[in-house]
Amino acid sequence: MAIEQRVYDLSLNAASDLTDEQFHWAKGSGTMECDVAGAADEDLLGIIQNKPEDGQATEIRRVGISKMLCGGVISAWDKVTSDASGHGVAASDAERYGAIALEAGITGRIISVLMEFGYVEMT
Repeated sequence: MAIEQRVYDLSLNAASDLTDEQFHWAKGSGTMECDVAGAADEDLLGIIQNKPEDGQATEIRRVGISKMLCGGVISAWDKVTSDASGHGVAASDAERYGAIALEAGITGRIISVLMEFGYVEMT
């Protein structure tokens, strides 16, 4: 069962309708705005916590434990990044990540992740 624990959430205006993007990765988009993130090479802000319409405040989890929607197979303790749709996927070598999976998941499942930003080392 996915859990969450808020430590710090950032609030930015939605640059588009994000009502279907709860628990997806967010990226910056314009001045004080955010949108759903794309591939791992984009600047990840955190995970969207609410369901804002265009222009409404978006709560983005930056620090703490968040729920996240999986876009592929993820093992517990994998470093996690975003796919092209903002879903969580396991990060590969030299990719930026934004969280560590606290449980395993598959496409479409919501899991708990510990927010932690960094880069996966080359193996």
